[in-house]
Amino acid sequence: MRRRVFELLNNRSGALYCRRGCRIFMVVLIFASSMALVLTTEPGVSAHFRLPLFAIEALASLIFMTEYLLRIWSCPECSSIRSPWSCRLRYLRSFMGIVDLLSFLPFLLILSGVAESPGLMLLQLMRLLKLTRYSPAFDLLADVLRDEAESLLVSVMLMFVIFIFASVGIYIFEHKMQPQAFGSIPQAMWWAIVTLTTVGYGDVTPVTVQGKIFATLITVVGVGLVSLPAGIIASGFTEQLRMRRERFQSEVEELMREDGELSREDISHLEQDRQELGINRDKADLIISQVQREQQLSRQRRAE
Repeated sequence: MRRRVFELLNNRSGALYCRRGCRIFMVVLIFASSMALVLTTEPGVSAHFRLPLFAIEALASLIFMTEYLLRIWSCPECSSIRSPWSCRLRYLRSFMGIVDLLSFLPFLLILSGVAESPGLMLLQLMRLLKLTRYSPAFDLLADVLRDEAESLLVSVMLMFVIFIFASVGIYIFEHKMQPQAFGSIPQAMWWAIVTLTTVGYGDVTPVTVQGKIFATLITVVGVGLVSLPAGIIASGFTEQLRMRRERFQSEVEELMREDGELSREDISHLEQDRQELGINRDKADLIISQVQREQQLSRQRRAE
């Protein structure tokens, strides 16, 4: 029983349509409860629909709490080496374990008499991070960030160096003319971050000739710095998608190696892999057809 609950919670068992339906239900529930929280801050909506919004939040919190307790009970099934309490403690201390707890705990605190506050609402909205468990797109993003961690770290360090340099430079050129805006290097950091990110609010601007020339150079540098992490992540996405497609193609080739045909079980297995890898259905069909064509050509050559 515990094994079945663990596999169901982690989308590893059950019919394909059942797993997909549960995943869609949880995604809709997360979005609906989050929107209900947001709408409670609108006085007109809250006055007329306070009871339905409260019911949505109560239902969502009840489901999230049930899921949390079931995960604590069933998580020993994830490892046959660790003790049950070690597995449970590991889950409780994990990032997703904390997210699961915060998805319903603020609501229980409010029911117990704790006053509603923006801080509690922010904690409740942490439930949006649960989407990473139900969407393959977030798995793809996590893999990209993990693979490109070193390159991203280098770009962040470079941005920090330029940020400090820009703050010191604008302080040197502008602190005498604008002591209120550039009276210290920490004050000048606001201008530096706004300029480097190319946001440019315009609330603080240099007035000296030297400051304007320096600001021009920093703006040009900022354009390149902002595009650097974006380029790294974009190339990482491309590489990760290529690797996933090659992995899917290898699985298709392995399943077709014996008789050159795909059984119903093989198709179901490939569909599950397609969803886990985040591959488009049309692309998956194209890969399967290409492998089938290559298998047929290979058999024809051997026959000749």
